[in-house]
Amino acid sequence: MHVTVLGAGVLGRVYGIRLAAAGDRVTFVVRAERVAEASPFILEQVNGARRRDELASPTRAARIPGDAGVVLVAVRFDQLAPGTPLLDVMKEAPLTAPIVVLTPMLPGPHAAVEQALGRKLTAAMPGAAGYLDDRDVVRYWLTALAPTLVDDPASSREAPALDALLLRLGKAGLPTHREPGVATLNAATTTAFYPLIAAIDAGGGIDRLLADPDLFATTIAAARESAALGQQIGKVASWAHLLTRFVGPYTLKPAVKLARSLAPEALRYADTHFGPKLHAQHLAMGEAILALGRERGHAMPALEKLLDKIKSEPRA
Repeated sequence: MHVTVLGAGVLGRVYGIRLAAAGDRVTFVVRAERVAEASPFILEQVNGARRRDELASPTRAARIPGDAGVVLVAVRFDQLAPGTPLLDVMKEAPLTAPIVVLTPMLPGPHAAVEQALGRKLTAAMPGAAGYLDDRDVVRYWLTALAPTLVDDPASSREAPALDALLLRLGKAGLPTHREPGVATLNAATTTAFYPLIAAIDAGGGIDRLLADPDLFATTIAAARESAALGQQIGKVASWAHLLTRFVGPYTLKPAVKLARSLAPEALRYADTHFGPKLHAQHLAMGEAILALGRERGHAMPALEKLLDKIKSEPRA
């Protein structure tokens, strides 16, 4: 199966390299100036099997190959806005090749991308999380409690390729389930969880966030606002619902202290992945959530304050 992965960041590498290791042909679509790069892609699983995979010579391209069987989209939220160059690339996907979006999406932006492309997308929620360390190695986690979820095919002509993808992901050791309604689940979960990750960017790291009383209080209030809006949209993933339900001024700090003792790399992942790297995504996603709140008559003053803080702290 020829899988085309849009984006060669953490998620793109996890899915692309694991599929390649299982015998699939994989092409990574990257920016034109990066096509000539020859560096290998390396994965190290932190938990479970703790396996290590290396793709010595990744196939890089600037366009989607004409024989692509499926397209996995693993880029930032802000890179999928109408008018961005990536959408022109996505228009080249064969009509029989499902466009499976691992990027977290919200209803308005999702519909706007579909309108720009003139076709439906297949929503998915990734079951992997990781970060790029200072060796240019992706360190990542997989858990059976949160498998990759893939929505029903966008059209009947895409169904065979999507069924094949699910089988291939299973063979690659990436637990994947078909889950009707993933688009709504993803939007609700993303909305509910957003303040907790965006605040890391706003504070410049977890420790600085916890040390700033005003920002910390704003984050807790914004998390409650967003959790309520997420539940208006639809079902929130159980893991996110649990976190947002019990997060508070007397629980978050002890939880971080415990994590620092038991799982220090998880905090390093949070600081690395959700800090400056995703600054542009945090801005775009925050605006989209506020717009969604206005549409539904849901006041979100704390989230507005948090977003203003993110805007006032430009990142490299």
